[in-house]
Amino acid sequence: MALDWNREAGERPRDFVGYAQNPPAFRWPGNARIAVNFAINFEEGTERSPLLGDDSRDSRTWVRSALPESERDLMQEGEYEYGTRAGIWRLLRVFRDHDAPFSVFVSSESLAVNPQIAAAFADADCDMVSHGSRSISVLDRDEDSERADLRHSVDQTLELTGKRILGAFPRPPITERTRRILAEEGFLYDSATANDDLPYYADVAGRPLLVLPYAVDTNDARFWGGQSGPGFTGSADFFDYLRSAFDVLYEESAETGRMMSIGLHARIMRPGRVASLIRFLDYVSGFDDVWIASRNDIATAFAERFAPSDAWNWPLPPTS
Repeated sequence: MALDWNREAGERPRDFVGYAQNPPAFRWPGNARIAVNFAINFEEGTERSPLLGDDSRDSRTWVRSALPESERDLMQEGEYEYGTRAGIWRLLRVFRDHDAPFSVFVSSESLAVNPQIAAAFADADCDMVSHGSRSISVLDRDEDSERADLRHSVDQTLELTGKRILGAFPRPPITERTRRILAEEGFLYDSATANDDLPYYADVAGRPLLVLPYAVDTNDARFWGGQSGPGFTGSADFFDYLRSAFDVLYEESAETGRMMSIGLHARIMRPGRVASLIRFLDYVSGFDDVWIASRNDIATAFAERFAPSDAWNWPLPPTS
């Protein structure tokens, strides 16, 4: 029996079509061809740890340990500490020196771990995107606890940075109900997918919700290899890949706007790797029609032009 995915959009559980051969013809603000977003995943201090009552420690580091998972390993913990002690400050300097806005996918409890960094984010030219309250995956979370965690992350971020969250990249796993919760909680957009090179509207409970896709290939997590794809081995690898992705998108953007997301992690971007980021920022600065922008600005620019009349949470309510 043939698979029938091609029903009416409102009845289609998955969309394999997207824009197809007819992406919208438009330019970004300032007549830009590409919107480039740098997203720092800031999670340090919220990973799994026996110190926080977890039954296992986080092992998403270069360091392999012979200790039981229930015990602390100071070398593994140190990789996360690098992000708050050195990595984030270097990234903030780089973006400030290049006058480049950026986004922070923030696990909000990390702001409480280091108030100096929360204050720096408050002053920086960046927006905040919810990444949950902690950098952990919860497999058996029910709807009430998922919604409560989302609200906590929003409220805590506002309290500690003064910045209002408009979008989310929830911690996986992403369930069928996740987007509905985001829509009902007042979010303008969801970024928990990597299925396109342009924003689009997805049906959520019968109404359109804006989706700003992320990317796992133009992402420093590939220095670790594994699930993120073949690993980068050096600074030149990362720069060459970012430049190649940009060049293809730039060529395509002669007829339609494009979007490029670059994922970064404070604990991963050590000096040799940051060199590739600096080279890429210098490279794209040579183009007059490239818009380096925060995710909120990309979302609002797209919504202003393309939001359906019944879109979730648009127009944005005024701030008090």
